[in-house]
Amino acid sequence: MSLPHRESGRRSYAYKEALRQLLNPLVRVLSRLRVRPNTLTVTGWVLSVGAALLFGAGYVRLAGAVMLLGGLFDALDGAVARESNRMSSFGAFLDSTLDRLSEAAIFAGMIFLYATRDHPYLALLAATAMTFSLLTSYTRARAEGLGVECRVGVLERAGRVVLLSAFSILGLLWAGLGLVAAGALVTTLQRILHVRRSTTRE
Repeated sequence: MSLPHRESGRRSYAYKEALRQLLNPLVRVLSRLRVRPNTLTVTGWVLSVGAALLFGAGYVRLAGAVMLLGGLFDALDGAVARESNRMSSFGAFLDSTLDRLSEAAIFAGMIFLYATRDHPYLALLAATAMTFSLLTSYTRARAEGLGVECRVGVLERAGRVVLLSAFSILGLLWAGLGLVAAGALVTTLQRILHVRRSTTRE
């Protein structure tokens, strides 16, 4: 693995560790209450679909806040599963599947917003951000299906959620979309190159 990929991996681990420490008290409470991880997963998906509808209706700031809340549930489900020892193959599959559906729905809401307000270039930007965001997830899943660990990249799903939520709340959705499109493109390329190096060594 090249030095940039090592540094990217360390940064990603540091961010995840900081988030884990922040959420630990809530995770322990939910585990004691015996809240099912799949319930958290579905709740996060419902909130994301709600955010998508709000984006489509033009309530951008509110949509950003709801999207951020949905992202919180997405961060909690896996942590609660580990804390309560309720990890399962189906739970992991459900989480990954609903993550993709949530992301696609939110971007569809943004595309609809700009298309109905006669902003074709911003609709195109949202479509570009959606394409590369979904590609980052696909490249990792495909790589790991081939037995290659692929946790490299500058912008994972959690980062995309935070960026889009924050810029939406600030009323600067277009700027968030630009950053996500660029970051997701770079991440996709990083993962392609990482898998190429890994498979070439084999």
